Amino acid sequence: MKSHQSNSRDLFERYFKSRPDIGFGKLVLDIALEPRNPLKPWEPRRVKKGFAAAVLFLLITCAWFGYFSLAR
Repeated sequence: MKSHQSNSRDLFERYFKSRPDIGFGKLVLDIALEPRNPLKPWEPRRVKKGFAAAVLFLLITCAWFGYFSLAR
């Protein structure tokens, strides 16, 4: 039974390593960055405006909470 499990695991690992278009890192980059231009793949991807606004809002909220929680 152990050899069957390790073989299945090896198959899954090889499958996911052969697919660079899927994965957690790719998901995070797709959420944060604009899609790549297929005609100019060498150009850097820009940050999405909505993602930047959400991060800024989160930072302001944390600073606000920290100021009123720790300052008193």
